[in-house]
Amino acid sequence: MMKRFIAIILFSVLALPTGKLIAAGFPDFTQLVEDVQPSIVSIKVDVKRWGRVAGRSGGSGFIIDNDGLILTNHHVINNGDRVLVKLHTGREYEAEVLGSDADTDVALLKINPKGLNLKSLKLGSTDKLKVGEWVLAFGAPFNLEQTVTAGIVSAKGRGEVGSQYVPFVQTDVAINRGNSGGPLVNLKGEVVGINSMIFNPMLSTGLSFSIPIDLADNVREQLLKDGRVNRGFLGVFFGNIDQDKADALGLADVGGALITGVAEGQPADKAGLKPGDVVVAIDGKSVRQAQDLPYYVGQMAPGDKVNLKVFRDGNEKTIKVTLGSNGNSVASVRAGESELGLSVTGLSEDLREAYGISRGVLVSEVADGSPAQRAGIRQGDVIQKLHRTSIRNLNDYRSALGDLPEKGKVAVLIARPGQGSDFVVMDIR
Repeated sequence: MMKRFIAIILFSVLALPTGKLIAAGFPDFTQLVEDVQPSIVSIKVDVKRWGRVAGRSGGSGFIIDNDGLILTNHHVINNGDRVLVKLHTGREYEAEVLGSDADTDVALLKINPKGLNLKSLKLGSTDKLKVGEWVLAFGAPFNLEQTVTAGIVSAKGRGEVGSQYVPFVQTDVAINRGNSGGPLVNLKGEVVGINSMIFNPMLSTGLSFSIPIDLADNVREQLLKDGRVNRGFLGVFFGNIDQDKADALGLADVGGALITGVAEGQPADKAGLKPGDVVVAIDGKSVRQAQDLPYYVGQMAPGDKVNLKVFRDGNEKTIKVTLGSNGNSVASVRAGESELGLSVTGLSEDLREAYGISRGVLVSEVADGSPAQRAGIRQGDVIQKLHRTSIRNLNDYRSALGDLPEKGKVAVLIARPGQGSDFVVMDIR
């Protein structure tokens, strides 16, 4: 009887008109794909190490201006010596890197189309994007150019999975190696994100993450103007609010950023912020989770005046802060700065607190066979002195690079969380 019942149900579903099923739940993407694909590019990068080309990497990108401006990921072109852009027609152009920002993983390229009529994509708004909305990813996974995949927005504001400055858009769209830098597009054909990473590619979890296009466009403007990103700096340590903390602090809701420390002499200190304050809004924008704090501050410039809505001792108050500038808040790194075989980023506030380290730069990548690897430096180390220069932030690190000898042994002070500090020696050949 049960088998007959199941068979009747299956027959009823299969007997429904196919067109109605498609119309009811699955949009027709064909015209959208035809409209978008001419704006998608593949990117090939010659990686030069120690004076010679050592390999080729790449990813995807998309045209945002008819004059040849292209957005992609920082990690696609990082450490590249020569960047080639391949259009959907198959024609290739050498690209200029106008700027690249490690903290948001956004890079801006420029090609000279030589009179070609390029087709650019319209930028939409991630703020208007809704969870459950259909989106498409374009790119070249595994070098399979002009590939498109579809899915839905699974969540927004995933600041906990990567950089503190990026509230990623989470989707279930299939993204693989080579999709990086390609656009995430809504059904209007508007770019709502830049495909950036897979949560765990080894486990095939089906979770992919994209940089919100609103944030990427803000970075684009700064890179186009200055070639780098200048972020506002508050000077606080902070953490999340859970139910126990909310109860103890007398908060009606579980949300906000709990200030756990204030750096002496920095903007927050001068404005009167104190440990135990809970920031719940910045200039009227709600701080729902701790990651919202650096995201909002990071989109503002040094010198900007902001109003922080704060709960302190059960009372609400507004604190006005003039944002400052700090080397750790500026992480625009142009390719080819160093032949040491490593990439670094500034220490974020949460890492400072977690590591118990107040100065230095964080090693984010070490190249195989490089001077850095031979010296024993590894990802997650913090460089606090390079050659003769003490390293407090990225500006100090860049200055130290200019003082390095062309050849010879260089002492590097490394702090390794949980293991203390020690000097290692890099042999630059």
